Amino acid sequence: MDKKPKVGLYIDGANLFYQGKRNGWMVDYKRLFNWVKEESDIVVAKYFIGEPSWEPAKSLNKAFNSYLRKVGYSIVTKSLKKIKTKDGIIKNKCNFDVEMHDEIIHDLEKLDMIYLVSGDSDFMRTKERVLSKNKKIKFLAYKKGCAWEIRLSWHILLDDIKEEIKRT
Repeated sequence: MDKKPKVGLYIDGANLFYQGKRNGWMVDYKRLFNWVKEESDIVVAKYFIGEPSWEPAKSLNKAFNSYLRKVGYSIVTKSLKKIKTKDGIIKNKCNFDVEMHDEIIHDLEKLDMIYLVSGDSDFMRTKERVLSKNKKIKFLAYKKGCAWEIRLSWHILLDDIKEEIKRT
């Protein structure tokens, strides 16, 4: 019997949340975890999420993080910051590209493969580093919002596995 590959599952929470809203359906993180686990031994599962400092968002975020921990994820957080757009609108922003890259490279030695859940092309450098260490990397992203560079890489469109991972 072949042993399952040791994998790391890394989720760009903001990317998945906003792409889910744009696509009209959301991923169920427990179902996604179990989908990856069917063919793999999940050694590391990390969810990257911005932390609001105001209520009720702070309490909702805390409850969501608690749920994710019960499913099997480690949570990586940092404070949301407020930025002003060109039109003068204040938005919350939290970018985890550097942190995700660092965590993946840090964990890589104990893994055979990376599942990187994001449609963001900023992770092409991460892909190159993973491949240079003779490890595998597979991207998971919504069809709408999946960068062309990811489409040229080993990837699975979340839309293609929607029935197995959709939040109901």
